[in-house]
Amino acid sequence: MKNNNLVVFLYFLCTVGCTFCNAQDPDDKSLIETIITECYLEPLYLNGNLDKIKEGFHKEFTMYVLYKGEFYATSRAKWIENIKATRSRNLPQKNYSWQFKIIDHEGQTAVVKLCINEEGNLKYIDYLTLYKFQDGWKVITKQFSMF
Repeated sequence: MKNNNLVVFLYFLCTVGCTFCNAQDPDDKSLIETIITECYLEPLYLNGNLDKIKEGFHKEFTMYVLYKGEFYATSRAKWIENIKATRSRNLPQKNYSWQFKIIDHEGQTAVVKLCINEEGNLKYIDYLTLYKFQDGWKVITKQFSMF
């Protein structure tokens, strides 16, 4: 009888423990989407304030780029510098829209797949990774495909 009680107790602990280990905070998905929208999409694609990028992207953020067969990594500072240089050329403003395809998070880690359309056509698919720091979610890496 004691062995049966022990088995039932251990099963209960494993079930409850696994439930808590795999539990996702439902607010985290919303927070992640808000951070990416307000600190990435709006500043970049709606000509918003580029200082917002610093709020949502960790200071050690790296963007990985594969362009014309060449691979390189870009820091947050260099990326913002490149955006400013592009804006200084006063190119015509285009219409952008986006869809969050995947927001997957467990504990302190998240991955986001994001489709970005330019003038109604798919232009980029971004893959962003985030960590949840004491001050909230921050993007730590970005890589993308361009069409």
